[in-house]
Amino acid sequence: MAPFCPNCRSEYEQEVERCSECDSPLVEQLAPENPDAEPRIPLVEVYEASGDREALVIKGLLESEGIMCSLSSDVPHSVIPVNIDGLGTVRITVSQRDADRAKEIISVYRMENGAGEEL
Repeated sequence: MAPFCPNCRSEYEQEVERCSECDSPLVEQLAPENPDAEPRIPLVEVYEASGDREALVIKGLLESEGIMCSLSSDVPHSVIPVNIDGLGTVRITVSQRDADRAKEIISVYRMENGAGEEL
């Protein structure tokens, strides 16, 4: 039986132990969805950071503005703490309703800090 993420409900290969999206430990079986629960809000990628340091700065910036965000990467940074050909990039996602505001906040921050205006 393949493991699942209890938060985002994604299915993984048997050897995977943590969710690549939210870093939660995987479980063998998902709990039934609660029909009374609030509907899930889709997440949107608003930025791809070059590494952990940049991602944490952007995360702090967004959260200081009241926008909750999630960081994800394709590799565990405790094993490979560098970015080689995009391998160490970190994706920053926010709720769909906050995406435009988050992109604007990031753009202004990057322009003020000499990083250019492209995301």
